[in-house]
Amino acid sequence: MKTFRCSCDNKQLLFFESSSCVSCQRVVGLDDAFNKVEPYDFDEESGCYFKARRPAARYQKCDNNADYNVCNGMVNLDDLVPEDGNDEVLCFACRFNETVPDLSIVEHIPLWKKMEAAKRRALYTLKALSLPLRNLRQDPENGLSFDFTTDRDVNDHFVSKLDYSESVFTGHDCGHITINLAEADDVARSQTKHAMNERYRTLLGHFRHELGHYYFDQLIVGSERKHALSKEYFGDDELDYQESLKKYYENKPADNWRDEFISEYATMHPYEDWAETWAHYMHIMDTLETAKNFSITGSITGDAADAEETDELNLPQDSKFFYSQTSITSVLDAWMEFSVILNSLNRSMGMNDAYPFVLSQPVREKISFIHHAIHNKFSLIKSSELGR
Repeated sequence: MKTFRCSCDNKQLLFFESSSCVSCQRVVGLDDAFNKVEPYDFDEESGCYFKARRPAARYQKCDNNADYNVCNGMVNLDDLVPEDGNDEVLCFACRFNETVPDLSIVEHIPLWKKMEAAKRRALYTLKALSLPLRNLRQDPENGLSFDFTTDRDVNDHFVSKLDYSESVFTGHDCGHITINLAEADDVARSQTKHAMNERYRTLLGHFRHELGHYYFDQLIVGSERKHALSKEYFGDDELDYQESLKKYYENKPADNWRDEFISEYATMHPYEDWAETWAHYMHIMDTLETAKNFSITGSITGDAADAEETDELNLPQDSKFFYSQTSITSVLDAWMEFSVILNSLNRSMGMNDAYPFVLSQPVREKISFIHHAIHNKFSLIKSSELGR
């Protein structure tokens, strides 16, 4: 994630979730370009917002921003194409929503806000990597959509089943991603994490995992060559999924699962191995970009030259990444260095490791495959990684 600053005299730091500048009090937000948090000035006469650098363009807060304060999206009214029978004014990120939580239950709204924040961050990284991002209106056949709903009672942290609701399972189905609202509740998510004996469970992780399934269909399945190559890394994804799921929950994974997989759940089925590995690729790229923009990448060797080299590391989000001949190996090496620093910082605060995972060589090769799949650069995969 890049860092952003207001244009006010103080050049105030703005966060990705910011909706106002704490220094000048102006409204800030993301427009449809979805690459910069910036300030907007309100014009009382027109009732519209304007950017200082684009005074001719009229903006309005996304309805979900104005009415519920769950996003910080801004909509260019001059570019807005109204839909028949729909007068909603929605920002880039909110146009992907098909179902939002039941807003007659006011306790759902702050949880929905958490969902939107995680979704926006996940979408931002995808857009920064130039991955195709189309909603159902833009692409009815292959577009992406989200359902945020629940089958349980928010008042007891989603323990009790609601009598009138069908069961809601977090998952992906042909571009349609469902996230149970319970995952936005810290207590409910923590209880599930402990019940499942997981070391890591976050709302953002859910989005990135399910988006991994979506992009497997978009990037791999349509190409016989790419699909065959994917099977060399992740195994045969056409194996019976339900049978694999049954075996996973009946039998504990082998003790040496870390030798080949990023997580226990990745051992369940090749389809899940891809999604778990995809999520980690996104975590790594986003976190390294954040660290780089705050100039805190550093080096565990204490060598100034090593730290300088890490600071200058090119990332896949950078337009010059492939021109600079940067390898994904260098990026992963930098990540392993930085994750040690990240975990050490957490321990200094008495917190658990932020990244409690091991990147074995097979896992690194899977991440490399995903990296080259995203950028359609299979020809750059090292020959030593082929024919596994």
